[in-house]
Amino acid sequence: MSNSFIGSIDDGFDGDISIAVVTAVATKRDVEPTELPPLYESIDPDALDALFAPTRTSGPRRGRLEFTYDGHAIVVECGSDLEITIDGTPATAEPISAGRADRLGDSRTGA
Repeated sequence: MSNSFIGSIDDGFDGDISIAVVTAVATKRDVEPTELPPLYESIDPDALDALFAPTRTSGPRRGRLEFTYDGHAIVVECGSDLEITIDGTPATAEPISAGRADRLGDSRTGA
């Protein structure tokens, strides 16, 4: 597994950050995302996505958020790039396809 950022606003990352966090943690732990606890037990996934959503003028949001998910220190930082760090190490994850995003729904929302 390489250690680099998970996506970039400049590169057109348009997925949900909440799903990207779950996917990155699953990749780091080498498990399926559905094996992790629901993200909402740590943070509101909708609020996380909204926090880093583009502005009303379609400009990127900038900021940093730190929280704990399933025992891991997560940092989401949005500047010129979107970077997700797990336990101090930049995370990677496979691209999220529509089918994979549907399967991740259980981990994100607990549905």
